[in-house]
Amino acid sequence: MLDSHLIVKTQPNALGDNITFWKDLRITVLSNTLFRIERDSKKQFCDQATQTVWYRNTPLVKYSVEVGVRNVTICTNRVTLVVKENVMNSIVTVDGKEVILDKVKNLPGAYRSLDCCDGELYKSKQSSTRIKLDDGVVSKCGVGLYDDTASLLLGEDGKLHERNDDELDLYVFAHGNNFRGALKDLFMISGSVPMIPRYALGNWWSRYHAYSDKGYLHILDKLSKRDLPLTVATIDMDWHWSDTLDANKRITEQGKNDEYHGGNNGWTGYSWNTDLFPDYRDFLKKVSNRNLKITLNLHPADGIRFFEDMYDKMAVAMGVDPQSEQRIPFDFTSDDFINAYFKILHKPYERDGVQFWWIDWQQGTQSAMPGLDPLWALNHYHTLDNATDHAPLILSRYSGIGSHRYPLGFSGDTVVSWKSLEFLPYFTAMGTNAGYTWWSHDIGGHMKGIKNDELYMRYVQFGVFSPINRLHCVSSKLVTKEPSVYMNGTGLIAEEYLRLRHRMIPFLYSASYDTHTEGRALIEPMYYVYPQSEEAYKCDGQYMFGDQLIVAPITRAGDSKGFSVKKVWLPSGHWTDIFTGDEYDGNGWTDMVRWRDNFPVLAKEGGFFVLDERRHTNSIDNPDDMSVLVFNGNGEYTLHEDTNGSFIHTHFVSTCAEGVQCVEWSAQGDLGVVSTRTYRMEFRNIPNGDVKVYADGNEIAFETDVEDYITVVLENTSPSHEYRIEVVFNKDLKAYRMSRTLYVLQRLELSHEHKLRLYKAMRNGMYDEFISFIENDISLTKSEKLRLIEAW
Repeated sequence: MLDSHLIVKTQPNALGDNITFWKDLRITVLSNTLFRIERDSKKQFCDQATQTVWYRNTPLVKYSVEVGVRNVTICTNRVTLVVKENVMNSIVTVDGKEVILDKVKNLPGAYRSLDCCDGELYKSKQSSTRIKLDDGVVSKCGVGLYDDTASLLLGEDGKLHERNDDELDLYVFAHGNNFRGALKDLFMISGSVPMIPRYALGNWWSRYHAYSDKGYLHILDKLSKRDLPLTVATIDMDWHWSDTLDANKRITEQGKNDEYHGGNNGWTGYSWNTDLFPDYRDFLKKVSNRNLKITLNLHPADGIRFFEDMYDKMAVAMGVDPQSEQRIPFDFTSDDFINAYFKILHKPYERDGVQFWWIDWQQGTQSAMPGLDPLWALNHYHTLDNATDHAPLILSRYSGIGSHRYPLGFSGDTVVSWKSLEFLPYFTAMGTNAGYTWWSHDIGGHMKGIKNDELYMRYVQFGVFSPINRLHCVSSKLVTKEPSVYMNGTGLIAEEYLRLRHRMIPFLYSASYDTHTEGRALIEPMYYVYPQSEEAYKCDGQYMFGDQLIVAPITRAGDSKGFSVKKVWLPSGHWTDIFTGDEYDGNGWTDMVRWRDNFPVLAKEGGFFVLDERRHTNSIDNPDDMSVLVFNGNGEYTLHEDTNGSFIHTHFVSTCAEGVQCVEWSAQGDLGVVSTRTYRMEFRNIPNGDVKVYADGNEIAFETDVEDYITVVLENTSPSHEYRIEVVFNKDLKAYRMSRTLYVLQRLELSHEHKLRLYKAMRNGMYDEFISFIENDISLTKSEKLRLIEAW
């Protein structure tokens, strides 16, 4: 039998009152928007958990049933479902719209691996093939379908079993335009997305490279000296004996027959390479002492061969004579092998300091059990095993609907190119349609391509505003993702973004809580928030981020002056760029011009963006010094923090009316999670004004810092108090425009005479003369003209 911690507790039986039988069909109402339709001519319907669906014990749903000769009609307070004998001719009516199941086209979801992909194209030696993403569970028409018929059964013993010849097992997600609701239904029946540990949300150092212990520690210290915070140290496959150094040093030294003993493939290995790591325990301890968590790369396909340190123990566990030196094959259909795999091969290293494992499975979808994909089994059992001592985490490839239970997703070995970078924002956002929201890409690109400084910098900018920021590249002495090797200032810009990423951990961790509890992803396609707009389905190069920001990564090379133009779709409302301060009234598509040191990241009106204000540290603790960026308008945001699973929830509310901006916040939950804290409340749209601050209704002292916007500094705040800041302001639009345009003029490469003339026209409000001068009298690029007009 499987060890108990590898047996997930499922509740697959639906309430009898939620079930309707009609002819050879069984229809289960799982929520007022989610239905299961089964067909079985023997009427032996499936009541066991499957690989995807674990929980059908959903609460009682109020609905009515009308049985007819040719159909059965089920009505909830949201949906009318008319089920016909030919199930795919059934009709769903949701939000007043009729949808025939046969006409449903799900929106794109996730994909197994981007290995060897250059943008949307998979490039083999023979040909190129366009990637077709797997389906998600949502659709533009308001009805999404998921067919679970081919799933294996997951028994109470934790093992997978072949399924009876079920004819159909279909789930109908009748969400209308509530895409988040569809995901919530998916997580309800298949399990929630685990909380992502705080350490995983910082910067990862990763490189496929045959490091020695001294070499690896040197790179960590080198990056630390440049004040680059890291939280995860990835050691790729050369931690063990591998092909990179010597095809099979340990075999050839002993004069063995490699073919008989499992071949000379060096990808699979479990024994530390003592040439590189003479004392691996000491090495792991030194990395951990630098406040980093450690992950090691795995390629388990070749099983366990005689030269491994733990071969004898594995042989005994599997009933093999150790003297035979027989290879122990990888077999995740065997209970004995799975138990020993974790207990003997992995747990000892975890006790030595390895936090989690990077499962780099690339060896196909077949196993000893028909229908069992080894990747799914690895993801499933590794996650359960990793959960024994802490929040579960793995890094592995996508293995179908339900994979959200096994974060993080490794997207694969992409080509270093602008095409790959341009594809990744779309690819990441589409994963949310499948509930797969925590992607880790090879930031900078993995292989081939060309070294391009600007491309690297734009990759890092995207990585900072993606779920996981893992720098990585191919095994080559000529390639690294260290910022210092990227020239002309691009590496320095990248370093600033890496520091920003670490400061974003409170915001990212709070978003992880929202995903875990509410099903709201960190990254969502624009149509999740604006489903009624046709344009929201067309803006593949941007996405919502933490429900507070629109992020539009720049994914194409800029011009000779260092400008890039990004076409951004802005829905109605007021939007503020968090980097440049530019403000926009949303009215459709807008060309945004940016220098290389920034790109469009736009906060919604009434939005909040929290940042760790501590500097020169890679600590992931809840910060005692925090900046809160506040943007004019009405809105709210909740920051979720915890210590050892005890949560505190700090709720911020922003209101704005008649020249008064107010921000209030208070906390609920375990107030002991956070003691005293300094808050730096940055009112990003208000350059000046009169400020008052209250604690529990009593006016208190504070400090202010006025540069481009008002910052209110409150020291020694306590979560047991309620705070309120009132800012009375009269925003001078002319002064604001001057400030934004002056920012651009200072940066432009123009003669002082020309700058002075533009400044005078701006100061005197002579817009027509300003436009005429830049259009007719000065030699400017199109991007420079656009940037000046944009600032005005």
